[in-house]
Amino acid sequence: MKTSRILIAAAIIILLSSFLSGCIQRSSEEISVHNAAVRSLQAVQDVTKEVDLVLVADREGDQVTVKVMLDNPEEKPITSVQSWLSYNPKALEGKSVDFSNSDFVLSAPYENTFDEFFGLVMIGRGTNEAVVAKSITVAEVVFDLIADGTTMVDIYDYQTNLTGHASVNMILDGFPYNILKKPESPALIIQNSKLEN
Repeated sequence: MKTSRILIAAAIIILLSSFLSGCIQRSSEEISVHNAAVRSLQAVQDVTKEVDLVLVADREGDQVTVKVMLDNPEEKPITSVQSWLSYNPKALEGKSVDFSNSDFVLSAPYENTFDEFFGLVMIGRGTNEAVVAKSITVAEVVFDLIADGTTMVDIYDYQTNLTGHASVNMILDGFPYNILKKPESPALIIQNSKLEN
């Protein structure tokens, strides 16, 4: 019994010494890649979520225009935005998504439209050159009011990384990072009385 334990211990020591000697003989290229990875990890940890997604409503009769804006106090260089909004399709009817005043010139494929069944506005915008400003216009969404009462528009599926449907992205060391703060809920409350003018 003791002999088998000694043999197992000896085998473990031989394997460990082989493994450790292989680790010690790293090339300068491997060391450089490792150091770059450590620096990138540190840079990611230094990226703080400082940008707010803001919804501002302007009503005219039975129509509401919701301006989708970014509050970017540190003037971070923003390259893309995904800002899906959720709403009650029994209270609001999506009419148009307008980008004529947008600071972003590119549209994400299959986005920038409504899903009336689920009550979603799917906005995805980008740019060739980063947008750097304190206040940034993403889009203007036009709804018709179709029912009385109070309704809400919310930011849909926020995640801290890039897996959700609400993100504000900047490039750092060649990789995109989401710098959007967690949005408040609800993002916008609309008094939906058709009697008001």
